[in-house]
Amino acid sequence: MQKIKNIELLRFLFALSIVCCHFTQGIVNIFDIPLYKTLMNNFHWASLPVDFFFIISGFFLFLTTKFDQNFTDFAKKKLIRFMPTILFMLGLYFIFSWFTPVPFARHENIFTILNLQNVGLTFQNGNVPAAWFVSSLFWALCFYFYLYKCVDKKIFNLITACIVFFCYSLWIHTKGTNTVNVAYVFNRGMIRAFAGVGAGYFLSMVYKNNIEKVKTKVLNIWQKICITGFEGYLFVFIFYYLCFHKSAYNNKMIMIIAFIGLFSLFVIRKGYISKLFENNISVFLGQFAFSIFLSHQFIIKLWHYYVCKAHFDWVIANPVLNLILLFIIIIFFGIFVYYFVEKPCTEYLRSKCK
Repeated sequence: MQKIKNIELLRFLFALSIVCCHFTQGIVNIFDIPLYKTLMNNFHWASLPVDFFFIISGFFLFLTTKFDQNFTDFAKKKLIRFMPTILFMLGLYFIFSWFTPVPFARHENIFTILNLQNVGLTFQNGNVPAAWFVSSLFWALCFYFYLYKCVDKKIFNLITACIVFFCYSLWIHTKGTNTVNVAYVFNRGMIRAFAGVGAGYFLSMVYKNNIEKVKTKVLNIWQKICITGFEGYLFVFIFYYLCFHKSAYNNKMIMIIAFIGLFSLFVIRKGYISKLFENNISVFLGQFAFSIFLSHQFIIKLWHYYVCKAHFDWVIANPVLNLILLFIIIIFFGIFVYYFVEKPCTEYLRSKCK
């Protein structure tokens, strides 16, 4: 199928939002600076793009996957896609633990290597905290792939709808980190993954059933302006409450609903904003999202020790510059990881498996 380019830009921007979320862990939270105190409150929902990533993954799973392949081949392809970057980051943590204050979590990293970091069998994250997303996503994708192959479509729709409703309800009514199990067995990270991938399935079904009609639909200028207005409103609404302002409304589902609306408008590409982002620049930026997501906390930890703590007075005198430099380094390090680890390792392993 033709690549939906504007979604790639959303991936990149959402990855940067998640970076903001982790600035509260060792960067803005250790200084008595008014700007940093404001950011601590504004980044309240900055981690929610992870749930958007689950939805996007579910959408493309059912839009592009060949379900005539066997389960083992499917799982192998996903591991090849996900694990090289995680193993590289673990290697970096191991090496840097020799001569920096960053510790190496030997026992918890075993679960990371086995891709079991966030399925409900651990108490805390290993050295690559973002790998919880990969672990939850991998097993959720495998579950839905296997279920889709085994049961009738109507039964699959019913099961998936029940899972989505149950998991989102359990998620918004409970508190804790992603490693916490609700009622001992329902892991909060896995709940987010099962809900998001399931929601992505229904979006893909609606898309496949209606996209040809939408493509042939000719809109007048006022209809295009109206759709563009909805695109702009949802885009600003999402990023405003992700990174620039704390909402007084505490139900995170409002952000899921807003994202589904924005995502739907972007994939049909009938508004001017979605068409504006439909370009190769979006694809270029989007390819770095995964590496930035998995590697940024490594840079944040080093920055905490060697800049924020070692040069405390400089940060107080230059609070904005401190964040800008950190952002730039994180992005460039993510680009480095993509070109020298993620891309070559994935291509090599895929060629070997063939």
